[in-house]
Amino acid sequence: MQWVRLEERFRRHVNNGSELTDSYDFNYRLQYNFFLAIALNRKGFGAGGYSCILNDEIQLNLRGEIIYNTFYQNRFFTGFAYHFTPLSNLQFGYLNIFQQYSAGNRYRKAEAFRIYYFHNLNLRTDKH
Repeated sequence: MQWVRLEERFRRHVNNGSELTDSYDFNYRLQYNFFLAIALNRKGFGAGGYSCILNDEIQLNLRGEIIYNTFYQNRFFTGFAYHFTPLSNLQFGYLNIFQQYSAGNRYRKAEAFRIYYFHNLNLRTDKH
């Protein structure tokens, strides 16, 4: 699965690190997400199935005022999923976030163990 999302963002200005002002900046953020799941047993993605997951999401800031930090962040996840039903699963694994601060010359790296529960709603009347 992959998707592209374009966000329109209004960001409020902050003085002295904590005081909100009445002025705003506007920019766009482009996100590209790549998600791959590979079934690890015969049950596949059905009830009782296991899968291996690879996910990478990159986010870019777009607009004329963005000078130093067009790159915003990259989120990489690898792990496993257990499927309760074809529409719900529990994912667990390693998450790496690499993020650029707005100053443009400072970066943050975060590593974590991530646990997600996903439930996909099926609102179709035709279940075929």
